[in-house]
Formats: sequence, C-alpha cells, structure tokens
Amino acid sequence: MEGFIEWLTPFYEALSTALGSFLDPKKRIYFPYLISALILSLLYLRFANKATRSLSFFQYLKYLFSSKIWAHPSALVDYKFLLFNSLVKVLLITPYLLAHTAFAYVVVQSWEAAIGIKDTILWSPSAINISYTILFLVLSDFSRFLLHYALHKVPFLWEFHKVHHAAEVLTPLTLYRVHPIEFFLFRLRSLLVFGLITGSFFFWFRTGIEPLSVLKIHAGIFIFNLIGANLRHSHIPISFGNVLERFFISPSQHQIHHSVEAQHYDKNFGSIFSIWDGLFGSLFISQANKKIAFGIEKEEQTKFNNFWQSLYMPFKNILNKIK
Repeated sequence: MEGFIEWLTPFYEALSTALGSFLDPKKRIYFPYLISALILSLLYLRFANKATRSLSFFQYLKYLFSSKIWAHPSALVDYKFLLFNSLVKVLLITPYLLAHTAFAYVVVQSWEAAIGIKDTILWSPSAINISYTILFLVLSDFSRFLLHYALHKVPFLWEFHKVHHAAEVLTPLTLYRVHPIEFFLFRLRSLLVFGLITGSFFFWFRTGIEPLSVLKIHAGIFIFNLIGANLRHSHIPISFGNVLERFFISPSQHQIHHSVEAQHYDKNFGSIFSIWDGLFGSLFISQANKKIAFGIEKEEQTKFNNFWQSLYMPFKNILNKIK
C-alpha cells in the first residue's frame, strides 16, 4: 500500500501545483491577475464595444463565461495540458532550480577565464538593481521573441508549436497548452537568460542582486500580468491603439497571432514588447472589435483534437517528413 501511495505522490503534487498556480504571484493565472482581467473585460464590454453596451451585468458574465468557450473540447485539452505539464514540472523542478545557479556560476567563471578578475564597478545598490531589472526584462522578452519566432519558422519546431495554435477557443489556461518539448525549450531559455544576466552582473559588481519586485516577482512582469496579460488568450479583443501597439503587444494583437486568416500568419510574435516584431517585419496592428477565428489549417486541426493526439502527433508528423 505504501508503494502505491508513493507512486501516486507525483500526481498529487502535480495537481497541487496546477491548482496552486491560482495562488502563486509568479503564475499568470494568479487570482488577482484574473480579477483584473475580469474588470478590464467588463469595462471593455460596457464602454468600448458598441454591440454590448446595452447588456446587463448578468449578460456580461454570461458572455465572458460562455460554456461554448470554457466547455469547448479545445478548452478541455488546455486543462489537461495544465495538469500534465505540472507533472513534468514536479519531476524536473529540483534539477531545474539547481541548473539556474550552476549556469550563473559557469558564466562568472567564463568571465574570469576570459579577462581575469577585474576591479568591482562601484555603483549604488539601487543603480545596480534598477539596471538589472530593466536589462533582465528587455533581454528576457527578446529571447522569448526569438524562440517563439523559431518555433514558427523552423519546420520541426513548428510541429510541436502547432499544439498551442490548434486551440480553437482561447481562455487564460490556453497559455499552458504547450507540448512538453516546447515546455522544455522555454525552460531552457529561462535558464540561459537568468544565468547570463545574473552571472554577468555578479562578475562586474560582486554584490547580491535583487530585481525591483512586487510580491517577490519582477516588477515588470507583475505589471504586465496585472494589466490584462490573461486577455491575450481570450475572446476579448482589447486594442492599445495604433501608436502604443508599435511598442507593446495588446491582447488583440496576440489574438491575431492565433488567427486562421492567411494575412495574420506569422504575425505578432512578441510577448510584452512589439518593437521586436517591428524590427523583424512581423508587426500587425489590430483592428477594433474585429472577430477572429482561431486554430490552424483544417487538414491539420483534426490531428490535434484531443490531448493524446496532441502529445504524439508532432513526432509522427516529423517522422513522416523524414521518410
């Protein structure tokens, strides 16, 4: 009996991790972020969308929490991926955390091997932490853009990223609809960015580094999550307008990224900043209140209709192309 309980432990921890995401400020689905997204949605429906201005509060809620979206077969796949990737995370979390510290140490050693031990740059702790906060936010976002760009442009990587784009409806939990291979790649990206920046700052300043934070998370990420990041995966097309969307990715722009329309293919890869899309020629400014259908090509869509298909189909497609 003890062996059976021990075998179940990772699954229990995975469920706890998944549900705990709603209580963890480091997760985008932390409940205050979801509440702020709800408030922004209600404001949009009441004041920005002519078609919904006259609806009652109950009708707003019915629109936002429609069973056609939240109980859609595609949404059910999202929920299963949240649980499955939580299990993957439970199994890998300890070596993952150790790797962060280890790689930062390797970066420090690499600097020392390349140029020797240098005199410490004398900046105030505030200047160091502010610089670290800004640089980390910008470089982390750029690295996320580059990986996302590669997931679309490199054929075998696209096979894995299709799992995410096969979502036919979008909810905040669609964020977690990613194949374990893509999940690993983004974790590896995070490890590399953290190690390079943190290790480099420690080498040059030889002091403890703390980014500006709110609830112990990066202040920039906190603000990003609080001002509607969850609406990126939703049916609420909030636009930032022609000017701001050239600098920041709006919920509407990310919904365009999920569009099945040919004109929207490979557009708006950015997470926070849209300047990268501007530089790479992939920027697409949103159009107010335009309805968008989500998913991938019809002949491919049927291959990703359930959770298990979504897990093995990328490997099958790659093998078929190799043959």
